[in-house]
Amino acid sequence: MEPNSDTVKNIVELRESLKIFDQRLSQLKDTIRMVDQNNIDKYKEIKEAIQGIMSTASTNKTKILELEDAIERMEKQLEKFAKLQDIKVIEKYMEFIDPSRFLSKEDVIKIVDEYIASKKWS
Repeated sequence: MEPNSDTVKNIVELRESLKIFDQRLSQLKDTIRMVDQNNIDKYKEIKEAIQGIMSTASTNKTKILELEDAIERMEKQLEKFAKLQDIKVIEKYMEFIDPSRFLSKEDVIKIVDEYIASKKWS
């Protein structure tokens, strides 16, 4: 039995089609590998960027907490300062008492000089 030329022709065409299909499949596999590698590379870049952002956020959070603590300490110290109303009351008492009636300018200078001299050597 002799092979029919149409059958041989069909087999040859089928073989060529299989080769083309195999080449396309190989190209698709290569393309998929490249896409996968690109995705992995992008994932690593994004992960590093996120880690950098998280580190910066952590540092900023620490700085904010330190600032809040400093502000709280300042607020506590501000509570110890005299209020304007208190100072005005003291001014009125000073005007009422008028200490200049009791001491002269020279007496005040002498007292201050003596005080400074006593503090120099202590």
